[in-house]
Amino acid sequence: MEQTLRVVSENVYARGKYGNLYVRRRIPAAIRAAYPSHQEHVVRSLGTSDRGAAKELARAENTRIDIEFRHKRQELELSRASLAAKRISKFDDEELQAVAKFWVRQVLQNDDSRRQAGLDDVEFDELGEQLTTQRAELGRMLAQGKSLNIFPALHGFLFLCGLDFNPDEKETKRISYAFLRTVVETLDHQLTRQRGDIVDTDKVAPTAAHPLHVIAPERVAVDPDLPTWDKVFATWRDYVDNRPTPTTLASQTAWRDLRRFTATQGVQMPGDVTPELMTAFVEDMRPRLEVLTLNERLTKIRGIYKIAVGKHVLRVNPAAGTLGVKESGAKKRKKRRLPFDAIDLQTLFGSEVFTQHKRSRGQAGEASYWIPVLMYYTGARPEELAGLALSDLVNDPKLGWFLNIVDRPCDDDLDLFDDDEVPESHRRTLKNAVSIRRVPMVQQLIDLGLLRYVEWLRARKATVLFPTLKKDFHGKLSGSFSKFFGRYKRALGITDKRKVLYSFRHCMKDMLEAAGVPSKYLQRVLGHTTGDGRVTDGYGSDLPFNRLANHFSRVKFTSIPAQPWEPGRGSVSLKVEED
Repeated sequence: MEQTLRVVSENVYARGKYGNLYVRRRIPAAIRAAYPSHQEHVVRSLGTSDRGAAKELARAENTRIDIEFRHKRQELELSRASLAAKRISKFDDEELQAVAKFWVRQVLQNDDSRRQAGLDDVEFDELGEQLTTQRAELGRMLAQGKSLNIFPALHGFLFLCGLDFNPDEKETKRISYAFLRTVVETLDHQLTRQRGDIVDTDKVAPTAAHPLHVIAPERVAVDPDLPTWDKVFATWRDYVDNRPTPTTLASQTAWRDLRRFTATQGVQMPGDVTPELMTAFVEDMRPRLEVLTLNERLTKIRGIYKIAVGKHVLRVNPAAGTLGVKESGAKKRKKRRLPFDAIDLQTLFGSEVFTQHKRSRGQAGEASYWIPVLMYYTGARPEELAGLALSDLVNDPKLGWFLNIVDRPCDDDLDLFDDDEVPESHRRTLKNAVSIRRVPMVQQLIDLGLLRYVEWLRARKATVLFPTLKKDFHGKLSGSFSKFFGRYKRALGITDKRKVLYSFRHCMKDMLEAAGVPSKYLQRVLGHTTGDGRVTDGYGSDLPFNRLANHFSRVKFTSIPAQPWEPGRGSVSLKVEED
């Protein structure tokens, strides 16, 4: 191939009858050993013969090749450490524990990244089947004490860590059994996540030292004062006292995503991230994230670096000039969420959850019935409803029943709220200050049995509206239900991706507008700013509630076929297995 390449510009060559363009780079001598012995150059097709388009493509491809070269350099350093290190034939208990901790953390971090990137129904089911099969096979091996079959995997893992492990027979049995237990325990954590329960990697498997650092520390020289990923993140987190947990988790997700990506490119410390690497990270996110999510993650990362630079933990902010992704107006309009139409509402509320009292097989329970109903008749956000306490249903002698939507921070967010009635598991903060509000409760909710449901809960000593809900990785009580609802509405034939759980809020907006509700009152019902300015909008009780209730009473709701609530009996049947 290389004999037919014709120079076009620096590192860019043309080849063939149609002049297809390529980037060609000489492999640096220092890392030549990381490539096949006969290879002296890296050649990458740009997929075009247009020299104008090739300019930007070549710049991005050169960035990727630079990253590849850095990664190869890391591989060589690890390999050389392995070749030069003393051969290990025995682990003491501390060293064995270090290997186990490192394994668990690596597997769970990778599992985190995969789930955060999003799994469609097929991928989710395939992952569940794979984990279940592995757990059954390895669990049987562990129960029978047949652990030697795991040794090749252990040996390969240690070799990648820069260690050459050659134990005698007795030590092989001891280490293999201990490692097999670690692998099985890790699978249990993954299966727990697969069921929709929370497994916090930082709690289950805190940051662990690299086995090479523990077993052969003479092979590694690391500056203990070097700003690590955890140190930089902690600097950002602690800059604002008592940051709300959801805010911290959202930024932590973005930070971990960058850390995962840079590790694949051979960069181990946040201070070594370059602007070019940040651009490559944006390109890595594009196929797997929506534009809005991608740009939000980039903004969060930029903010973390900004604080670290301002606090003199790092010298530069590599994300300062990184460009996000901009969509055309036409694309934005095409992707805009749509309200449910009359047929959708009949389909949803005429289904077995609302007429036969079937429920999700997961943790959603009675939320399967009530969250859609409440969203339809109040326009509230799912997380606002998921965290409601029974005391948040209030009866005004003159104006009737209403929902009191308030902030309820966790103990580690703020200790100024005395709310012993609500367990820590159901504390949550609202989206922003203007989300605090009162929403009138229409007669239809009472007719459907909401007050009966509250008394049913009180008889069971519950203090919250949905006691079976559990927070997901992002600290969201509504996370599990939202996944169930997405699968349920698709199983009912509502497949337009623009129609989602939040479509109920769009329904409410349309009905408020049809009723002629003034804009500022419409915004307050939905938990948005009124437009009267920052001071007014900083308080949830800014508008007279009697006037808001009067405006709200004019809303005409489309009749739905849902039957009055009864305790769930049996589970729903979906085409795709739900949570």
